[in-house]
Amino acid sequence: MLVCALAATSSCQRADAPAAATTPAPVASTEPTYIPDATIKDLMLNVVDTSADVVWLSVTTEVNEKGVIDTRPQNDEEWLKVRQGAITLAEAANLLLIPGRHVARPGEKSETPGVELEPSEMEELINKDRATWNARATALHEAATLALRAAEAHDADKVFEIGETIEHACENCHKTYWYPNEKIPSE
Repeated sequence: MLVCALAATSSCQRADAPAAATTPAPVASTEPTYIPDATIKDLMLNVVDTSADVVWLSVTTEVNEKGVIDTRPQNDEEWLKVRQGAITLAEAANLLLIPGRHVARPGEKSETPGVELEPSEMEELINKDRATWNARATALHEAATLALRAAEAHDADKVFEIGETIEHACENCHKTYWYPNEKIPSE
């Protein structure tokens, strides 16, 4: 006896024949392949610094001969710029987490030898304790996300406050990897 079933495709098999064994399709890796072309230095100069500046400079107080000048976002367009800076900063922190990213291009040297480590020394510290590097990048991400929430709420005081949180996230990383031997004179 022959049984035929019609569906989107047609198949026929004998009713008394065992069901055909199906071989599961190979599972593709769900892990993405990263191709980190930009260095950590590239990201710092071109994404992290510039995005942090957008957030930091959006709320300032300047005292000069003309008096006190407060700068705060005044309209939706200005708040959108703060929001964009915070998002870019948060996502830059994610870029810092990508494995295989080098600190600098081959042959690049410190701009202030003796004050800051050489790129190869920085990279060695990162690779020796990746968990701490990841924690530092995550702290930057969390601070930037707080800035994003403050920008979305149009809360200039909170943006200003979180600017310090961003500064601490940056400086904690710098003191670990960039200039860990810096000697700060006592006052």
